[in-house]
Amino acid sequence: MSLFSRRDFLKLSGAALLATAFGRLDLAQADNTAPIIHHGSRNYPHVALTYDDCQLVTRLHMLEDILNQHPDAHTTLFPVGNALATVDAKDPGLWKRFYSKGHEFGYHSYYHDNLALYKPQKVVDDFDKWLDALTKVLGAQPTVHFARPPYDIISDPFMYACGQRGLVATLYSIGGGGPTDFVMNAIRKFQYGDIIQFHTREQPAIPSISQAESRDMTTTSQAIPFFDSVGVQCVTLSQLYDDVLRDQFNASGCDTGTGQSLTRTCLEP
Repeated sequence: MSLFSRRDFLKLSGAALLATAFGRLDLAQADNTAPIIHHGSRNYPHVALTYDDCQLVTRLHMLEDILNQHPDAHTTLFPVGNALATVDAKDPGLWKRFYSKGHEFGYHSYYHDNLALYKPQKVVDDFDKWLDALTKVLGAQPTVHFARPPYDIISDPFMYACGQRGLVATLYSIGGGGPTDFVMNAIRKFQYGDIIQFHTREQPAIPSISQAESRDMTTTSQAIPFFDSVGVQCVTLSQLYDDVLRDQFNASGCDTGTGQSLTRTCLEP
């Protein structure tokens, strides 16, 4: 049984499916209708940890060390395109290590520009350039299902590109980036299916915070054990998305809840 392509993944989820599953859904019309998700299913003990920008090797090493201590936790990285080569030059194989351990990659633009200022086709071209850069550092072209716009700005050009390339526009339900105690307080009030946004970048210019430290990595080091303690698994966005499909179809024999998406056979009468 063959797995879905990016376009199949998007088409077969559909607007009605997502509206029911996510509770919050906006639509933009392009060649395909592209959904915007803020969280996954509320019925399964899963959350998604996501990391934007991914420009600093030091922060990525911190994240890698944390994840190595928790091999059952998986994340989704949203690196900007120009960071892919620069990070790989400083630590060849770093991206491959994340990928080989089951972590996922999503589109976050090539230069971290405001894509609302681009023409629609330019965003499509930007995605293709980003995907070429990712393919080069991984040594193989991965399947990419998710896209997060810089500055979290959902625009017509961005949504057009999502429709053209079969991408699910992804926001979040819990935002990191603040003091660890503040963010952990929000995390302790989580719901199943939450998407948590972190960054791997320098701290804001706050004198009391050392640039050698990372609030988001400190929070991550506390968040994963917390979720473990309450029986919640940190999963990729693909697996979180599969939970939605499982809600809707829940057919025996369907390859759902695994991050691989449904097979065609599951949807045939």
